[in-house]
Amino acid sequence: MLMPRGRKGSPQESIDSILLAISRREDIDVEIMSHYLDRLDEEWAEGARDKVLHLLRSSDAMAQSAALRILTELATDFDIDELEDFVTDPTVSDLAKLSLSPILKELGSDMADEGIVEYLNDPAGAIRQMQMRLLDLVGQNEMGVETILEDVVSMPMDRRYAFVSWLGNSNDPRAASLLIPLLENQTGKMASAIIEALEQLGPIAVNLTIPALNYVITTSSNRQVKQHARAALGRLTMQSMLGTEDVAMMEAKSEKLPLFEVRVSSLDGSGTQLIMLSWLRPDGLVKGINILFQDQLGLKDCYGIDEMNKEQWRVLVDDLHEQGFSSYIVPFDYARAILTNARVITRRARRKVPIAYSIWRPLIDAGAADKKNPPGTDVVLPPVQLDEHIKALSEQGEQLYQVKEFLSWLYEPVERLEPFIHRYWILQGQSTQKPRKKRVSAVETQKIREALEQLVNEALDVLIDEKWREQYESRLRRQAAIFAQVGRKDESDLICAVAALLRPDSLVPVREQAFPRAFMRLSIEQGPLRLMIESLQNSLPDAIPLDLINPIPD
Repeated sequence: MLMPRGRKGSPQESIDSILLAISRREDIDVEIMSHYLDRLDEEWAEGARDKVLHLLRSSDAMAQSAALRILTELATDFDIDELEDFVTDPTVSDLAKLSLSPILKELGSDMADEGIVEYLNDPAGAIRQMQMRLLDLVGQNEMGVETILEDVVSMPMDRRYAFVSWLGNSNDPRAASLLIPLLENQTGKMASAIIEALEQLGPIAVNLTIPALNYVITTSSNRQVKQHARAALGRLTMQSMLGTEDVAMMEAKSEKLPLFEVRVSSLDGSGTQLIMLSWLRPDGLVKGINILFQDQLGLKDCYGIDEMNKEQWRVLVDDLHEQGFSSYIVPFDYARAILTNARVITRRARRKVPIAYSIWRPLIDAGAADKKNPPGTDVVLPPVQLDEHIKALSEQGEQLYQVKEFLSWLYEPVERLEPFIHRYWILQGQSTQKPRKKRVSAVETQKIREALEQLVNEALDVLIDEKWREQYESRLRRQAAIFAQVGRKDESDLICAVAALLRPDSLVPVREQAFPRAFMRLSIEQGPLRLMIESLQNSLPDAIPLDLINPIPD
């Protein structure tokens, strides 16, 4: 319904009609939603805020959700008094008061979190109700679990212990879906407390807890945690019916949802790769997880997606391609082998597995073969023997920079390359300081090329050591495995030949190798642009990152 706003100008939607639309529709277009929020913001102090708070009083879950969404977007420090008055109002339901806690906390109100409790009509009952809402959220999908656990891992240790204890005493099997990924993300005493909570749930969740405890026993490097898990597993097995453990393990390995599509990207210049896994839900929509992996650090970041139609999935793939993560469809076993390798690297780097990965791991591991590496799933191709044929092939190493996947393979960190970049910049400047009509002669051009090659020689001597050669030799064989997986055999063979020559024991100086020379030459030539981008980022800290080489940050 369109109504005039009481002043000259085109008629606009009334606040009431906007609130009705937001409260009843979950598929509002992003641009329309932005327009609605702008309209509400215009009328915020003139009655829109009061109407939103009235929605929050409603017993209608959709209306309450809409009110919270709007308050999250529009509430500011100027609204604290009204929000605190809402909390102290005895006629407002406890659940509505508790739902305001994150917003009050964000605004810096003293009433956030525990401060609300004294204004509740039935504090114990209200908190129980809020906890049950958390478990309802867990029962919906992995995204609900992720939302909760991201908050849990940021809690102070005493509150985290209290939350784990409550889950163990909840007598609700859904609590295991929170405790299990949390167990994989925590260490020491906290991990032991989670194991106790899983055991406390008892027989109601053994189909989840038995595979989880077995996984901890197999993968944990903490001896005490392994012993604790083994003892808890033994007691749970004794309490359960004969054969329960076998059934639970078989169920954990069985496919839970049909696969939709599995994609992996090539490695970028920093050794980063994107793995995209997706499944089809019973309603025909797509759910999945995108995982970022770096070959020195392991699992870096993960984010889940749900309720996405197939067309939206295609758009996501195209968007990632534009960001530099072009991807290829591969078998699930190959992607799973990459992730198995990534978990090993993560542990070696003494880093925690991202909480989102732990949430999705049971779905990722479901249907995995008992063999460690099924045929055709090598994530790093074995080294080839260096002979005359391989040496001759490696002389074409510069051609790799005609392959788009290698365009981001440049020297890092760029700061170490700066002295050579500045000298190259001076060379370029000297060549351009000519009258406009006078062209740079062929002799001068040749001098610049020779000077650049001399810079390349010096940079290779100073910046390339045995450790670098080992790292990039392995990185090349990892890239070769990806190309072999998608049928690009000629490129894969060339990469393996380049890697064989780069191996430190090849005894061929890097100055005499085509690929390292092309690598360093391009790094120096593109250095001025990279330095300008870095300078711009440093001068605009709040701007969107302009990292063209690694578009997704740590």
